[in-house]
Amino acid sequence: MTAKQINYQKLQTELDEIMGRLQSEDIDVDEALKHYERGLVIVKELEEYLAGAENRVRELKTKFSSKQ
Repeated sequence: MTAKQINYQKLQTELDEIMGRLQSEDIDVDEALKHYERGLVIVKELEEYLAGAENRVRELKTKFSSKQ
């Protein structure tokens, strides 16, 4: 497992925890805003990671389809 995979999994777990906290009925507004903001940062990082993975798959497909 690479560092990026571990980082991706760690971020996904953190996002899941934030979502759970935000769905709690007893969360303070200030705390909710803090978690919401952190969640947005995590979503952006996850999207960037997935876009990079998608580009890598395209590169591999191109590389290996041209060898046939």
